[in-house]
Amino acid sequence: MTRTRAVLLSLCLPVLAGCEVSPEGELVPARGFLSDFASPGSSGGASALAQPDGGARLIEAAPLADGEIIVAGPPGYCIDPETVESGRRGGFAMLASCNILSGGKTGPEVTPAIITVSVGPEEETPVQPSVETLAELSGASVLEARSDEATTFVYLEEGGQELLPGGSPGYWRGAFLQGARLVGLAVYAPADSGLTRDAGAELLSITAERIRRASPRREIPVSASGSATPPG
Repeated sequence: MTRTRAVLLSLCLPVLAGCEVSPEGELVPARGFLSDFASPGSSGGASALAQPDGGARLIEAAPLADGEIIVAGPPGYCIDPETVESGRRGGFAMLASCNILSGGKTGPEVTPAIITVSVGPEEETPVQPSVETLAELSGASVLEARSDEATTFVYLEEGGQELLPGGSPGYWRGAFLQGARLVGLAVYAPADSGLTRDAGAELLSITAERIRRASPRREIPVSASGSATPPG
């Protein structure tokens, strides 16, 4: 197995199993809104959104991988601080509707969805994964694929319900390079959420773009094949 495939595997499989990745690379049970959908507590070192009643604060942006990657989601989606794991080797975070996480106290009503962000270790010669690689490692049939020089997205036929009980089987998964780190993304939604295939792809695309804009810009070392280029 190549180094790139190994990194992708570590980014993909934990989320499908309903687990998180600890800073040491170990799997731990998913927490936060996935366990009881409760409003999250406060979290230091992150951009937070104060609730009007002075209660718990919702995170709009959070640093992962020693600040090399800044996670931020689409408008109306916040990070559950109880799901954030970060360390030198990478990190993990989950996002959901700010309105739902706050019990209706903060944020606009948006389509219910869970967005996961996984960050891999720094690579000497990172390579943007292909559609074929993502599909093979996900172990599900690909119904649609979208890719360009910066991102690779695949819409998978099944697996979404494994993380989110009662969720839609079909879901989007994607990956892109930020500096020398590979960032994995996925979006899951309840079966009756009304989140269409195009809307799911848009959520993933916006999340990738917001992470790129918020994170420190780092040049990507060119791989032996010359296929890795700095993201836009």
